[in-house]
Amino acid sequence: MTGTSTPSATTEAESPRHVSFHGDAELARRAAEGDAGAFRLLVARYQRPMAALVSRMIRRSDDVDDIVQELFLRAWRGLPRFRGESQFSTWLYRIAVNTAIKYKQRSKSELQQALPTDETGGGLEALQASAESDPEALAQKAEREHQLRNAVMHLPEKQRVVVQLHYFEGKSCEEISLIVGCSVGTVWSRLHYACKRLRSVLGEAF
Repeated sequence: MTGTSTPSATTEAESPRHVSFHGDAELARRAAEGDAGAFRLLVARYQRPMAALVSRMIRRSDDVDDIVQELFLRAWRGLPRFRGESQFSTWLYRIAVNTAIKYKQRSKSELQQALPTDETGGGLEALQASAESDPEALAQKAEREHQLRNAVMHLPEKQRVVVQLHYFEGKSCEEISLIVGCSVGTVWSRLHYACKRLRSVLGEAF
């Protein structure tokens, strides 16, 4: 992505061991005051989680790096307005979700919710039947996962986002309400109707 770039990744002097000594709030405060080094530490801390989130929300994996760079650029520009009323991670997740949605609008592509993997863990447990460790059961599980992937991808956007954040990112409904800017009750309602829609499409076995 061309244009203004965010501060680069962690330098040699800013080792991972050094990162652990600073909380998000302190680094965000320093970055908001123009400390590019503090922002580099935040980028180092959140680059992989943000890339994982974005990769599960968009169809074209080739665009993940550009979107992640864009969301950190937005965060860098928006830090002077960050008041610490929510956690920095919640604020950053909000930027990530909004950036992915704006990407969808620009590219006219659909958001995609990938199935949980060993790395992501969990996700839609109530909708997935457990598989036995035999080839036939594993084949059936793979087919269910393929059907589930397609069904989640076709959820309405607002339902798809809360499913992503709750089941795949492990966010509580309270956290999601801050990320997407709605009430906790609205989050619960979207999750309820998303699961109801998935069951109607996939059947109670899921």
